[in-house]
Amino acid sequence: MTLDAVAREAGVSLATASRALNGTARVRDDLRGRVRAAADLLGYIPNAHAQALASPEGNRTVGLICHDVGDPYFAGIAGGVMRAAAEQDLLVMLASTFREPAREIAYVSMLRAQRARAILLIGSGFQDRAWERAMDAELEPYVRARWA
Repeated sequence: MTLDAVAREAGVSLATASRALNGTARVRDDLRGRVRAAADLLGYIPNAHAQALASPEGNRTVGLICHDVGDPYFAGIAGGVMRAAAEQDLLVMLASTFREPAREIAYVSMLRAQRARAILLIGSGFQDRAWERAMDAELEPYVRARWA
């Protein structure tokens, strides 16, 4: 179900439907009610990816990348991260690299593309110049975009 379908059902513009559902601007109460009723009727669920693209904060996802989720050391850290994230209503995406440097870089790239709010690398630190250059190429634009 799309936001466009909700807007049509409610008899409002796409912009009004968007504002009514995300609360970013004032919308008359009667219009807000019609939009919410249409969304409920149609089973509309907002597209989290689209919201992340539209929001300067990114999405509610934190990426956690470690060598091996089965290792008690990494599992302990992951548990702490998940508890802290839950307190902030954030979703943690946990990925294991299995100690493969290329996989770690690929995961960082995927999290960048998804506009993750944060990317945590646990136990990283491969000692390889090519890996370092590739990781810098992924992290530098992420850091620049997030903290500029």
